Amino acid sequence: MKDRELYTQLLGLHSPWVVVGVELDSVKQEVLVRVNYDASEGLLSCAHCGSCGSVYDYREERRWRHLDSCGFTTWLVARVPRVSCSKCGVQTAEVPWSAPHSRFTLGFECFALSVLQACGVQSKAAALLRLSKGQVHDVMERAVQRGLQRRAQAPRSTLPFLSLDEKSIQAGHNYLTVLGDTQGGCVLDVAEGRTKEAAGTLLKGALSESQRATVRAVSMDMWKGFAGACHEVLPQAQIVHDRFHITQYLNRAVDITRRCEHRRLTRQSKAGKSAEKAADSPLNKTKYVWLKNEDNLTDKQRLTLQALREGDLETVKVWSFKEAFRAFFACADEKQGAAFFEQWCQDALALGNAALNHVVRLLQAHREGLLAYLRFGITNGGAEGINSRIQQIKFNARGFRKPGNFRIAILFFLAKLDLYPQKTQ
Repeated sequence: MKDRELYTQLLGLHSPWVVVGVELDSVKQEVLVRVNYDASEGLLSCAHCGSCGSVYDYREERRWRHLDSCGFTTWLVARVPRVSCSKCGVQTAEVPWSAPHSRFTLGFECFALSVLQACGVQSKAAALLRLSKGQVHDVMERAVQRGLQRRAQAPRSTLPFLSLDEKSIQAGHNYLTVLGDTQGGCVLDVAEGRTKEAAGTLLKGALSESQRATVRAVSMDMWKGFAGACHEVLPQAQIVHDRFHITQYLNRAVDITRRCEHRRLTRQSKAGKSAEKAADSPLNKTKYVWLKNEDNLTDKQRLTLQALREGDLETVKVWSFKEAFRAFFACADEKQGAAFFEQWCQDALALGNAALNHVVRLLQAHREGLLAYLRFGITNGGAEGINSRIQQIKFNARGFRKPGNFRIAILFFLAKLDLYPQKTQ
């Protein structure tokens, strides 16, 4: 089989496109496959409207990266004709081996997407593919646009449960707002900023009007901007505050109490003894003893916790209220949950701890969202899982300077989009 016939079959080309030559450069380790359009085979179709038209002229010579041939970088080289269309004017014809505006063949682009999905790191994928980081990003961006377009053309009919969460871009108050599909376990879209306006734009842009009508509940933290956007865009949806965020607030109260009590006990110890014999407080190096789930404690941490619980430390009392609140999420219904919540708040306020009081008042202000958890049973657990994967994407890339690039990476890896181009040859 001749080289031209071989590449014609490998590329899946058919009339009017023909391989006219194959050139091998052993120094550069490249293979150039030259392809021509045979104008005698008939009219071309307009890429915009599909109408037939004659060849107007030919564009300058272009190259498309193809899958390697025996380790040699392979390029398709062609002069693409322009079509004279009666409706659209003069338009560049589509080629069967590549998507519009791409400098890669469909076969290479599919391979590149598979490498990216397997690596999870853009810089490593770029090295394996022998591409620049900018080229890899362009491949990802086209894939995401393709996936979002396909999802918009064939949307899910219902999206009953959603999640709203934020993710920091860089140090400081630079955030992205992430909208997730709780049932689908994926990201729907991402918006720059952590504002009511950003959340509202995200809900309107990512969901069709019919989908917005099907949303029953949205899981989120207690930030009022998210709640305000949901009330405006999804007035029928119930706001749900789940255990993950509530546990964060309670852990913060425990940690603040521990730090304050540790400093106080250390000062008292130093005041009562000489500098040489001054003993540290019993709370020294116990931060994670209080913050970790009791089931996840090491044997040493469990013994430490048991010994500390026998004392009269305020940290122990606040920690006990944090642990006691777990029973709220096991309540059978909203009535039982409301009774438990009222009693727990009353007892917690009676302790008189400033950090715990702050959390109690916060929870009381969001009572309906807490009780909604018992009605729907949805959590931000999926969103928190996605959040950790977003953090891994950020770490792998060593951070993102542009929010738009971060969004593309998140949607590429976490949106469960149909990313691959459809081969047409």
